Amino acid sequence: MSADKLYVNGDIYTVNKAQEWVEAVAVEGKKIIFAGDRADAEKYCGDSTEICDLDGKMMLPGFIDGHCHPVLAAHVLSGIVFDIEWTLEECLAEIRRYVDEHPDNKTYFGLGYAEWMFDEHGPRKELLDDICSDKPMFMMGSGGHEGWGNSCCFREAGITKDTPDPLPGLHYFSRDEEGEPAGHIVEGRSEALILSKINFFHEETVTNLMLENSAEYAAMGVTGTADMGMYSYLEDQYYAAIDKVRASGKYLQRFAGCTCHVEDPGAVDGRIAALLKAREKYDDDLFRMNFLKIINDGTMESRTAALSEPYPEDGSVVEPLMDEAVAAEAGLKAAKAGLDINMHAIGDVAVKSVVAMAKAVREAGYDDCRITCSHSQYIAPDDIPLFGRYDIVANATGVWFYGNPLMDKVLGHINNETFRMRSLIDGGAKMALGSDFPVDEYGREPLKSIEMCATRRMYGQHDAPVLEPADEVTTVKEAIEGFTINNAYQMHMDDVTGSIEAGKYADFVILEENILEIPLERIHEVKVCETVMDGKTTYRA
Repeated sequence: MSADKLYVNGDIYTVNKAQEWVEAVAVEGKKIIFAGDRADAEKYCGDSTEICDLDGKMMLPGFIDGHCHPVLAAHVLSGIVFDIEWTLEECLAEIRRYVDEHPDNKTYFGLGYAEWMFDEHGPRKELLDDICSDKPMFMMGSGGHEGWGNSCCFREAGITKDTPDPLPGLHYFSRDEEGEPAGHIVEGRSEALILSKINFFHEETVTNLMLENSAEYAAMGVTGTADMGMYSYLEDQYYAAIDKVRASGKYLQRFAGCTCHVEDPGAVDGRIAALLKAREKYDDDLFRMNFLKIINDGTMESRTAALSEPYPEDGSVVEPLMDEAVAAEAGLKAAKAGLDINMHAIGDVAVKSVVAMAKAVREAGYDDCRITCSHSQYIAPDDIPLFGRYDIVANATGVWFYGNPLMDKVLGHINNETFRMRSLIDGGAKMALGSDFPVDEYGREPLKSIEMCATRRMYGQHDAPVLEPADEVTTVKEAIEGFTINNAYQMHMDDVTGSIEAGKYADFVILEENILEIPLERIHEVKVCETVMDGKTTYRA
């Protein structure tokens, strides 16, 4: 057997615990055929073997974004894109500029404003009416769990004072003194009442953006994406976009997808049926559909995360969308169908539903069902060791690991008790890292998240506030595992990717420096020199 390429003369970190470091990697076609000592690699060299001199650079398994929304991103990034650091005045100026430059648009959509930038009245429709009053405008917050509309938006969607809130106090519309929608749209079911009736997106633009975003991912060293779903009212557009990019042959990552979001327990059976149908078409190592995605609460910023104590500012209490018994039933249905499960759970009460679901699934004998808790932000101390016991993958976003005193008023003491990744890992859990793109306020580059896992402060800033508890930092190696083998495990693809081993696909990234040997605050600066997926270079600096 003769290799097409032999990579040598670098720091090759395999993330294979049985053989963490090797001197040489031989690739034939799409697969790694050897990883080991340079001398032993010589037998794989033929007359046509290309010797790839790493020149001291670092080679790692290709990064996998373990929680992102590439299809959704191509929709919501097709219009106005805000910077999370912008003030309300700056956001309004950007909206006005965009409208002036796109006078022929029939609708206007934006993404990424800071939910906390408003005064006590919150997002008001009049602010947008002053810019455009005769076309629907919908702006979505940085977390994706709330929006802001103008009067025309509500009018064309048929939202009036007589429209009941989908889930009062959780999924709702803010109201003026007459009971009419005031402009603030909170959580997915409320957003659905608008976005299912007004088309803000265009198919050709979506396809092009997916491919552009894929190329950007390749430049970050990413060779796999775990797509964590789309709004249920855009299900047809979700599968249409995947069809098109797959047919193009230009998507540069492995794609593991899921159902459109399940926010109603009554929708579980239908979503499972839809996913099983999709899996008939997508079930290979490039495109695979296998996750049941459940949304069980909202976000801290929107005050819709299900917490065990009231929010300090207003005393409000939020319940999860699925309690423990309902979640366990949904999990058993998915496991019986041979599916993996991913549940969005931000607050500790929502997380308890994940634990109950995992317990039921494991006790029923479904040991190979991959169960992921998305975000894993605030977990009750007694639930932390249960992640390891029931093999719950703890998914989180490293660029969210920074001190944010502004959230003290929203969360009180809870703001200093989030993202307990050290404790989860010590308890036997696998940490899987993702960007949550496109709600990745500070960037989807894996190297940023890796640095922030190890520092719990904003990347590159020695004196930035630390996210307490400060001792919940991870090692850099653990963060690398979070972007490689653990994400491959979550995607049920750890047998074919996620580490540099013979028999696996040749998916790897080459970095200019060894990120295990430099100061932590420099990790985000390290240059990606080359990305390889399926043995082919998808990016070269």
